[in-house]
Amino acid sequence: MEEKTLKGAAAELAAPTLQDVSGIQASLLEDGKIPNCLLLGVRSEDPEIRKAVVTKIREILQTFGGFPPSQVVQPIVDTGLVPDLVSLLDSDDTRLQSEVACIVANLACGTAQQTRKVVDAGAISKLARLAASPNEDVSDNAVWALANITDDSSVHRNRVEDEGGINALVAILNDADLGPTNTQRRAVWAILCYLHPWPPRPPIITRMKHILPCLVRYILDTSIDEANMESLQYAVRALERICCRGLPRSDFVETGVVPRLTQLLADSSSSVALQKQVLMYLSYLVRGDDDDIDVAVNAGLLPALSVALAGAGGDQLVHEIVCWNASNITARNRRQVQAFLDSGLLEPIVRILMDGQNSTGCRRYACSAISNLTAEVADDKVRRAVIEGHCLDGLAAALLTPDCWSRELAVLGITNVLEWKGSQAPEADSSPLAILRCNSCAQNLRAVRDSRELGDLKLKNDCHDILTRYFPEYSRRARV
Repeated sequence: MEEKTLKGAAAELAAPTLQDVSGIQASLLEDGKIPNCLLLGVRSEDPEIRKAVVTKIREILQTFGGFPPSQVVQPIVDTGLVPDLVSLLDSDDTRLQSEVACIVANLACGTAQQTRKVVDAGAISKLARLAASPNEDVSDNAVWALANITDDSSVHRNRVEDEGGINALVAILNDADLGPTNTQRRAVWAILCYLHPWPPRPPIITRMKHILPCLVRYILDTSIDEANMESLQYAVRALERICCRGLPRSDFVETGVVPRLTQLLADSSSSVALQKQVLMYLSYLVRGDDDDIDVAVNAGLLPALSVALAGAGGDQLVHEIVCWNASNITARNRRQVQAFLDSGLLEPIVRILMDGQNSTGCRRYACSAISNLTAEVADDKVRRAVIEGHCLDGLAAALLTPDCWSRELAVLGITNVLEWKGSQAPEADSSPLAILRCNSCAQNLRAVRDSRELGDLKLKNDCHDILTRYFPEYSRRARV
């Protein structure tokens, strides 16, 4: 009886045929086990059977059926086949290389423990070599696998770097003959994964400087179309991650990428997601000194901000970042303030401030931009723009926002305006004081001062001082 049992087991473990493999359904989730014929097929001496088995495993892994990737990956890991599969990356058969690289990419998108199985099997150096393959499918799947490994943890990211994976990605982006292929697009994503600020050891500055030129090259050379939109977004986001690690702004300026970024922002074919990413990067630049802001302004930032506002619809994040950039520019020198006024941005920013449906952040930064303008007391053009551009109406409306910072900025702006020379001329209907008397500014100041919910005593005292000095008829507390 025992002999018959052993013979039966041997028969069950007989080498599979191509017909056996083709008859297997591409799903593991019914019982969570790999069929025995696939186990034997991976180690088969017949290259066609081995290739058919590997293809079937790849099909199984890509049929998630709504289940988490880790749940689909685990049956493969449980078989102990990961080292065997990884060893097949050394095959000379490009079809087999592509299929195995795809399997490895799927294995590496599971849990950290599942990814570690791939790494410990020696996959990284093999994938780095295959990333340079002239076969696009092989290269694309190898880069995809490297990206998933890199995105898993700082430990695996460092392994990818140490074993040549990052150099392979940089080489792909620096290859001018490739053009914007799927492999290059995926390489951009992989580099973005590499720049993830994993604690406690983010990539060091010198290594990020090595990556900067290839990202800039990709941004400069890649056309704005549907196929490239997401990868351009990833490339700009990668720049932002480098910024966050403290690379000097001068390093970015010297690459010549800033004019291209403003072009991406101003191009109506750019997606809103790409525009957001560009805006966030340019925000980093305008936080610098006057020279940094000059670079952005001279590259066409201000007209680009107008285009982004016009095309954003009701997207509050776009509005907020545009207003934030504007507030940084209006806080600078007179030349930059004049450029802001010439751009036509003031009108939409005033509208944002006065629209109570906009987010707190939008209105706060819009109020900041306008309040900064009121400090330009010696410039007649600025004073005229503030008066004719309905900025005073905006500041008066901002007094009633629930945001304390916005109210403080509004009070500061109103104080600045009232201290302008000639602001109180009684014969001028368009004087700041006359305008403020007509737009409920005094009533709003009194509402802030008398608010029981507001605990900011300094703000209340500032409102009281303005009322006493300029609107004495409103200085007495309202009866309750």
